[in-house]
Amino acid sequence: MKFRLLCLLPALAFSLAAAPAQAEWPEKPVRVVLPGPPGSSPDRITRLLADRLSQQWGQPVVVENRPGGTTRIGAGMVATAAPDGYTLLSTFSSHGVAKLLHPQTPYDPITDFAPVVKMAAPEVILVVRSDSPYQTLEQLVEDVKQRERPLEVGNFGVGSGFHFNSLILGKETGIDILPVPFKGEALSLADMLGGHVESSFNSVGTALPHIREGRVRALGLVAPQRSKVLPDVPTFVELGVPGLREASWFGILAPAGTPQPVIDKVHADVQAILAEPEVTKWLRDQGLEPVFESPEAFGQSLAREVEVSGQLVREFNVTVN
Repeated sequence: MKFRLLCLLPALAFSLAAAPAQAEWPEKPVRVVLPGPPGSSPDRITRLLADRLSQQWGQPVVVENRPGGTTRIGAGMVATAAPDGYTLLSTFSSHGVAKLLHPQTPYDPITDFAPVVKMAAPEVILVVRSDSPYQTLEQLVEDVKQRERPLEVGNFGVGSGFHFNSLILGKETGIDILPVPFKGEALSLADMLGGHVESSFNSVGTALPHIREGRVRALGLVAPQRSKVLPDVPTFVELGVPGLREASWFGILAPAGTPQPVIDKVHADVQAILAEPEVTKWLRDQGLEPVFESPEAFGQSLAREVEVSGQLVREFNVTVN
């Protein structure tokens, strides 16, 4: 028996040497589906990372915008894609609420995706046009209470974090709110600038250029503490609206079943880019705080968020209508 084993060893060694080495991922272009329109904060950070990753991987990383349906259009494409890492989803807080509002959604936001990396926590503000009579949130609340019509508040789609922000604002200040949904926050802001809605919840990064141009005024910030880029804007907690405290998130998911080495590589490479001083500064200059946590922690926070979103949907009786 020992002789037979010794005879087999040279053949086994030859077989291993002849086997082709496993190619390193990625071998071809990577597609990143974004369930939002161009020009938004998620779009900007995704394209920054795509450009850096293209250089690092030696393969094109192509961003494909697929807005609409409370992120369902884009997420649905990724949920059914091959779990090989070549199709990724760059999404945001609305991801977890889609199936709550649309029970017929053919995918599950948790089990049909693998968390890869949470990129950033965006600061969110309530804005009005600079020619609005409201200089402060207090003035806005007092006026809306006295008039006969609700406050129009633009948001990024039914069930989005911005939508829930407007509902919480109405509940905690005692004013009537008319949420006005759009397919993207840039569209919401554009309609507010055009005079079609009175106010809008937007990420700091999207609203900041208009604030600096003097076209938009920020009344309150959804964040645990004041923004480094807009230090004069009080938080809603300071303004007596404690329910508007938690920041939302931007992150990357992959189809469930994507190999762990691919997830680990994307996670590590994205985190390394976010940690670069110039990238960190670029993010913070637009009200985006880079996030450094494991894929496992990202998955746990996503599951908790789905639970909280369900509570809000029931509390406010939110429907797609």
